[in-house]
Amino acid sequence: MTFQYIAIPLISALIGYITNVVAIKMLFWPRTPVNLGFYTMQGLLPKRKQAIAISLGNLVENELLSLGDVLDMVDTPQVHNRIINQLCKVVRDRLTEALPRIIPAKLTKLIADMIEKILRQEYPSLKRQLFTSGKEYLTKEIRVSKIVEDRINAFDLQELEDIIKGISMTEITFIEVMGGVLGFIIGVLQVLILWFFPV
Repeated sequence: MTFQYIAIPLISALIGYITNVVAIKMLFWPRTPVNLGFYTMQGLLPKRKQAIAISLGNLVENELLSLGDVLDMVDTPQVHNRIINQLCKVVRDRLTEALPRIIPAKLTKLIADMIEKILRQEYPSLKRQLFTSGKEYLTKEIRVSKIVEDRINAFDLQELEDIIKGISMTEITFIEVMGGVLGFIIGVLQVLILWFFPV
């Protein structure tokens, strides 16, 4: 009888641990469907990979970071200042290369200064048109959700499993151990029931 009192909690702990290990394993395995006659068994990740990819893509685009958000982040005075400065520099460099050497340097500089002045005057309205129409076009044409979905679907199942396990190995181990602990507690409760209410 004493052996039974010791064995019940230990066996229950083992069952709880093994059950959780198998449950976690079944998140990833089997990779291909296995027909059991009354039920087709397949791991959660292989079976739902496409649905997970779609959900994550929508989550990223709608809740975390849309293309519109990115464009809003770059639509700042600092960024625009860098753009106009770079634009003026490129125009000056190209103008210097394009104009024949026989044109005096002062005249080349005068032309470059004039073009730069026009660019700086026109840039605010050009910027508004560019960012407004560009934002509308890009947000219609480039779907962040589709990019995320395609990237996830392109992952090999082993890569996805490694990523998930790499991120959550501590939690996975904790769940497995907790299965053993809960199984042990249930086993102790069974022993107490047997002790107080013997058969």
